Amino acid sequence: MIRTSMILSLLALLAGSCQQSEEVRLIISNPLDDQRNDAIILLTRSAIENWIPVMDGRVPILADTGGEPIPSQLDDVDGDGSWDELFSLIDMGPMEQVTVVLSLIPPEQFPAFETRTNLRMGANEPGYPELNEAKRLEGITYPNHGRTGEVYQMEGPAWENDRVGFRNYLDQRNGMDIFGKLTPLMVLDSVGIATRQSYHEPDAWGMDVLKVGTSLGAGSIGYLYNDSIYRVGDTGSGSYTPVFEGPLRSRFNLTFDPWMAGNRQVSVLQQIEIVAGRHCYQSLVTLMDSGGGFDLVTGIVNMLSDTLYTLDLDPQYTGLLTHDIQSEDTTLLGMALIVPKMDLISVGETRKSGEGVTETYYAVLNAPDREPVPYRFYALWEREDPRWASLDEILAFLEEEAARWTQSLMIEVEQ
Repeated sequence: MIRTSMILSLLALLAGSCQQSEEVRLIISNPLDDQRNDAIILLTRSAIENWIPVMDGRVPILADTGGEPIPSQLDDVDGDGSWDELFSLIDMGPMEQVTVVLSLIPPEQFPAFETRTNLRMGANEPGYPELNEAKRLEGITYPNHGRTGEVYQMEGPAWENDRVGFRNYLDQRNGMDIFGKLTPLMVLDSVGIATRQSYHEPDAWGMDVLKVGTSLGAGSIGYLYNDSIYRVGDTGSGSYTPVFEGPLRSRFNLTFDPWMAGNRQVSVLQQIEIVAGRHCYQSLVTLMDSGGGFDLVTGIVNMLSDTLYTLDLDPQYTGLLTHDIQSEDTTLLGMALIVPKMDLISVGETRKSGEGVTETYYAVLNAPDREPVPYRFYALWEREDPRWASLDEILAFLEEEAARWTQSLMIEVEQ
């Protein structure tokens, strides 16, 4: 009788454990004394499986304690066909602490959340079909670049969120450009097509606000090698490949393989990500098999600006900022780079004309072989938000952004 009682007690304990493992309550804390809208919650699959070992084909989802789902997505980061991360966004007050519930649901029941990011790589042919891979066009440089627009919808890949958009010239210019937006809707699928007004002209959704020329534009990349800046993409071949696309964040890769700098042939991978609610994209750049001697260069076009503000944002990050009437519609546009202070080697300015990279304020970043180097590029157009007409507002905003990057939300399991 005693043995039977012990067995029943053990079974009850195991049943209770199994029931508890069906969901986990997480305490989310904002360590900053500032409001954080669209703050990131990022949970890896390994962490979730540690909390809830038996999934039985179900997928995780986050909800508040009242059962309301929190906008999130499941991302396949490594391309093996299975999700690796649960990515979510949540609004948090200053020093706020909230409890959220992590539970499992059948995949088909995962909600369709509002779409706030978008990738677009369209072929310039009838129907403008979406391309899952595209090759960099060779032999096309500034200003003889008309063929790129004949092949690709917006001359290459474009990406956007509910604040701003960007595009890359998928040819040997490898420029980065900015779409100023006047709407939170996703619009780039229908921009750059024959039936629409040119994106170089003001439209209800916004416009292309930047002239890039032979500069590094909105955060394009090069490498400093033997005291010369070499634009990545100006030689060799390359490609565009999406990694994942979701309602809250989207990511793609630009590859450059082989690429020549002087007499050296190397490979470069640039991974670009855009997150909802941000005024920037984030770039991770990895140089492979270089043999040393290379430093990463990224920059901001200074065609219409004569002042570079170098900002000591916090102990971890430095900002480079221009703020001037430099939008194509002659309105104020702020452009900024935020780079890790530990990687920053120097800041400089290219010549105004001549061969190679011109009209650019640039940052040189330490780039060890096979170690990704991060930076963020911001576009702050006064027509999108009147705050961006004020230099003081932009400076305060960038300080907040650096603090957010430095201090992520804190996540712990409720005991």
